Amino acid sequence: MTRRASRALIGVVLTAGVVLAGCAPGPRPDVVPVPADAFDAYLDGAPYLRGVNLYGHVLGGAGADPGAANEPDASYAFLASRGVDIVRLAVPWQRLQVIPAGGSALDGLAQPIDTAYLDAIAAEVRTAWGHGIRTVVDLHNGCTYPWGAGPEIPGSVRCGDGITEDHVTTVWTALAGRLRDEPGVAAYDVFNEPRWSVGIDVYKHYAQVGVDAIRSTGATQPVWVEGILSDERGRLAAIAPDGPWIVDPTGRVIYSEHFYADASGPAYADIEDPDRVLDRLRTFGDWCAQWQVRCAVGEVGWPSGGEGGATTAADGERWNTLFDRFYDLADDYGLDVTYFGATSARTVGTLLAYVSSEPGMPSPTGIDTALSQARVIEAHLSPR
Repeated sequence: MTRRASRALIGVVLTAGVVLAGCAPGPRPDVVPVPADAFDAYLDGAPYLRGVNLYGHVLGGAGADPGAANEPDASYAFLASRGVDIVRLAVPWQRLQVIPAGGSALDGLAQPIDTAYLDAIAAEVRTAWGHGIRTVVDLHNGCTYPWGAGPEIPGSVRCGDGITEDHVTTVWTALAGRLRDEPGVAAYDVFNEPRWSVGIDVYKHYAQVGVDAIRSTGATQPVWVEGILSDERGRLAAIAPDGPWIVDPTGRVIYSEHFYADASGPAYADIEDPDRVLDRLRTFGDWCAQWQVRCAVGEVGWPSGGEGGATTAADGERWNTLFDRFYDLADDYGLDVTYFGATSARTVGTLLAYVSSEPGMPSPTGIDTALSQARVIEAHLSPR
């Protein structure tokens, strides 16, 4: 089947999905329908947004000076020159509320918000905006604290089991309250990769708590709400078969999922089933079309290949071919996509597509190097 025919077929499927959605039971009656102009400012004339995740604040770890992990101006100049117009900025909760020496997770959550760190995040948002790049502010914890990305941190607490509604309200009121008037803020991502151990109903409730906290500040930017981190059981089609659940008076809710191939290493032969990641994207896109909601791929990534890469040039091309198909599907569904990831703190990382020739915190050069994945990313930028 040609790409044109494939896109035509998907258009039929999407139309059918919308028709079926009109016949099926609707979402919660108090869910606000999406106003026709809800995402005009967010999209800024584009049908969808494309960019990268910035990961320096997570790599910086605990104890770093506020601002040390900020990407320098040169990083944003480089990314803008490559066509990037949106970044998803990972902000660790444990940097906003720091666990005192010898203290527990609950001791950390009892600490005041670090206003110097908030100022550093605001400064980075302004640096990006100076190059026409807007920021999705991502609270990079899975409804957990201090556990964020990676293996579980002993002593962590979870939403509903140590983390209370007040804790979530405190952190999001501080973040959104500080950033609501920044023109460079595109959206807020409530939780990153919520953990399955939190539980479906508990997670859905706390996502609503986060949205309520954001709106209580007067912030009107869209909110991203993710499915649960898992293979299939936590994805939105599984946890929300009856449709979207977030109640937002503005109607500006964007549902999001993350996508990676099931692979045990960077070699292309390490993939268990190359088509599985495409099937998952189709399931997600169909759910979004059925319920007529805006959706985003918050993370997608694959290994770099060739010079400076994590695998061979040949394998890098195989990975690129697979994920070029992924981006084709994302184009057809009209999904926003932020690739994972980019940082000036590294010269290479298995999934990193944009790195620094002189890494550091701060880096003297910033992000200045594009790896093999950039070919695909830059072939599917935001149409203007």
